[in-house]
Amino acid sequence: MGTVLEQYQQKREDYRSQIEAHGFILEELMNLQEVNYRICVLETFQSMMRVIPVTTDLQVIANHFQVVSCYMELLLKERKFGPKLDETQRQKRDTALASLENVVRDGKKRFMSFTAPNPDSYKKCIGKYCNAVLPMWMQYRETYIRLQGGQGL
Repeated sequence: MGTVLEQYQQKREDYRSQIEAHGFILEELMNLQEVNYRICVLETFQSMMRVIPVTTDLQVIANHFQVVSCYMELLLKERKFGPKLDETQRQKRDTALASLENVVRDGKKRFMSFTAPNPDSYKKCIGKYCNAVLPMWMQYRETYIRLQGGQGL
């Protein structure tokens, strides 16, 4: 079935085809922008993971981590719009945001005392951190616009 990123890229291509054929349904516009946003985030994470420094130089590691950490903090604040929600849905969104915030902040705290005993240690740790954040972010995004479990994908 492909990765989530590949599924989103395919959905974006489907939307583009519909637009070209003048068959795009305006009710899908919010889903289209969400697909584009998620692709951007996933590709950004992919890029950050590809340039992880393999070193024990803490200054080099700190520079990379600062970019990753700032980006994760932005994910907590951006794109906070979607269809109107009832109280139960709002509570789910609040819970998903709180979980995401906890994962982001816990990971950041762990890196405050990070040491690099070998050149691969940062790569392993940052990989685990990103792999912990991304599923929580996806779950959070689903509380705004359902793509995974809705009609989006």
